[in-house]
Amino acid sequence: MGIASVSRESCENLLTKGGADGEGMGRAITIVIGGARESLHALPYSLRLVLKRRKGFIKLAIRTGADLVPVLAFGENDLYEQVRPDQHPFIHKLQMLVKQTMGFTIPLFHARGSPIQVVQERDRSKIDDEYINHLHEKYVLELERLWEQWKDVYAKNRTSELEIIA
Repeated sequence: MGIASVSRESCENLLTKGGADGEGMGRAITIVIGGARESLHALPYSLRLVLKRRKGFIKLAIRTGADLVPVLAFGENDLYEQVRPDQHPFIHKLQMLVKQTMGFTIPLFHARGSPIQVVQERDRSKIDDEYINHLHEKYVLELERLWEQWKDVYAKNRTSELEIIA
């Protein structure tokens, strides 16, 4: 199925080897947001994404010249009733241990965003923080646009709006 680790090395390898030119041209990866850290914040009819400080995928896109295509999953938090960490701290500690051990979850998703074009810079020392922040902001804005566009179709019973946290 093409499932691989989301480590920097693994993603960079997938985007820089093979493809039409042998150097990754035409290759793509999907990094599904809403993984292990988000699962601990999941409540039915809500969507909270841990994304504010996650910028490694932006840097990877710059280094490899891969465009960013925001993807937003609707309804996955509605499948299960989550045990709240403030009410069950022991279970929360166990969840954190499992997250550290397993490292990921595989959510289902629907809908996609418009590509955000990235200017490639292979030299890590030349990647500007301002450009990283600019791309990250565009990515978050596109996720918010997707939410606004589709929330009344795929999140009809929501009890809150999209939250970008941490």
